[in-house]
Amino acid sequence: MALGTTRVRGALIATTAATALGIGMIAFAAQSSAETNGSAAGSSASPDRVQALTTLPPPVAPAVKFTVTGDARGVALVKWEAAETPSGVTFTSYSVYFYDTTPKGMPPTSPGGSPPPTQPPRPVASQNLPITARSAEFTGLNTGATYEVHVVAYGPQGMTTDSPKLLRTASAFLTTTPAIAVYGAPVTLSGVTPRAGEIATLERLPAGTSTWIRVGALRTGADRKWTLVTRPAETTAYRVSNAGSEGTWPTTMTRTVTVRYLVSVKASNTRPKPHQTITVTGAVRPIKAGVKVSLQRYSAGAWVTIAGSTLRADGSYSIAKAFAKGTWPLRVVAAGGGTLAYGTSSQVTVIAK
Repeated sequence: MALGTTRVRGALIATTAATALGIGMIAFAAQSSAETNGSAAGSSASPDRVQALTTLPPPVAPAVKFTVTGDARGVALVKWEAAETPSGVTFTSYSVYFYDTTPKGMPPTSPGGSPPPTQPPRPVASQNLPITARSAEFTGLNTGATYEVHVVAYGPQGMTTDSPKLLRTASAFLTTTPAIAVYGAPVTLSGVTPRAGEIATLERLPAGTSTWIRVGALRTGADRKWTLVTRPAETTAYRVSNAGSEGTWPTTMTRTVTVRYLVSVKASNTRPKPHQTITVTGAVRPIKAGVKVSLQRYSAGAWVTIAGSTLRADGSYSIAKAFAKGTWPLRVVAAGGGTLAYGTSSQVTVIAK
């Protein structure tokens, strides 16, 4: 969208920018159905269809060079350089406009009808400033919205060329591989920043706590990517934040890595006689004395608990069990809860015969 005239149902309607400044020429035009259809206007028009129109002054200088940045409070800062002034041209003021261009749904239509006519856009925020100004701050903006920002200089001879920029939300990418990890296993965190060389701030929030802990600041390379390998000791949420940069709002993304108990298992005898008692032993990490462990058998497509115990102070367990004649696929499960999810051992097979 440019600051200029906009044709709406055949009539030239000036944008809010010109109207607010009270500049430009006043003209009159007739609107007819022929205009609406894109044909030449008829020579006759009823008086009530004559509308006063405002046109913007012509561009007489290059566009103003400016930057726009946003912060997490919904505040945008616009900075610009002095407008170029060709020979014979003077400027007396600057105008800065914000238009909300966030994609929205199609306007409703009546059954069998056409969409309502497009209305001329109106800025959601604007400032008119003296020619000595070089910046403007806008508050109360929506950090989830996309804004088209215009900075234009005006004077008796005309205006600078309008060359808008966008202030938008840039995605903060955060990936955890894997998303579910066994205690002690490495987890790779990776992400992308909006621009190369920017810094992503990484924080963590261990389960059961309420205060985010800073992990570090990660600067991206030419590919805009960053990577960090960690070994979480418990279920942990990770949050990456990208500070607002030119043309983008600050962004944040959170991912949680679920950490399971690490469980080992060993049978004292994998080929006992039927009904002979054997001992299934192992350890669970991290050490959580009193955690319940269950001995399970795989049968008919499901794991079924057949015995149980609790962890000792050193994190070990011991379960005595006798088995009838047959093949017994077994595993041990440490019950989850609190800051860790349940963990399962590998499978051990006992054949009683």
